[in-house]
Amino acid sequence: MKRVVFSAHDGHAIAAYHFEPAGEPKANVIIASAMAVPQSFYAAFARYLATQGYAAWTFDYRGIGESRPGPLRKVKADLSDWLVKDYDGFLHDVSERSPGKPLFVVGHSFGGQVAPLLPSRERLSGLINIAVGSGAMRHNTPRIRRTAPLLWHVLAPALCPVFGYFPGARLGIIGDLPSGAMFQWRRWCLTPDYLLTGEPGAREAYASAEFPVLALTFADDELLLEDGSRLIHDAYLLRQVDYRVLKAVDHGLPRIGHFGFFKPQSETALWPLVTDWIDRAHER
Repeated sequence: MKRVVFSAHDGHAIAAYHFEPAGEPKANVIIASAMAVPQSFYAAFARYLATQGYAAWTFDYRGIGESRPGPLRKVKADLSDWLVKDYDGFLHDVSERSPGKPLFVVGHSFGGQVAPLLPSRERLSGLINIAVGSGAMRHNTPRIRRTAPLLWHVLAPALCPVFGYFPGARLGIIGDLPSGAMFQWRRWCLTPDYLLTGEPGAREAYASAEFPVLALTFADDELLLEDGSRLIHDAYLLRQVDYRVLKAVDHGLPRIGHFGFFKPQSETALWPLVTDWIDRAHER
């Protein structure tokens, strides 16, 4: 594992880690984080990818984890900055380091939702979506749906101006986020079809995406309903998504949920589903 710092498209310094395999890598795999989740959460899975012969890469969006050099209130960033400047900049950087090498993305939640909108998406050999679905309130689980109005109509509008960012960590809600990111996400969540209608051009981007997609959805996801996951993946029109709904009991696990796939307990039961799919996609 080696720490690297790369420049986003606008020159902003972004922290990342490179997990190198023992020999020549079969392909590069970028792990794109969920909302407010630091890249350190994905380290165990990235190490596993390296043992399977892949060069794995993790990174933090600006204002998150190691890409947060100072007070978050000074970070002026929204989700479009994360997508177009940070995520796409990293995709471009990794691709340029290994020209001609296949490049895959494992997107967790937000990291998979926005992948079709990447300006450099033509560099992708494939996308693996983990717990990716719609965050619109109608697609929240009943427990989340009961509290979502408080978050979107009271807490976010009231606290962001006071703190200069959303103080989710101290509230135990999501995590700390730049105000711009929080309000853009709020817009998506308050529209019926999430980013497909909340972000201009998103539905068209999905419809024209040419890369293959594996989607792993979990029956016990505590945040998102399967209907919302199917809505997102049905928006891919050029290729049929390899869509799978997994139950924890079928894989010998007590639960999986929205975050459990990346925990070490899932290494034997779930992680090979990703590497097997990448191997087959790589062979094609």
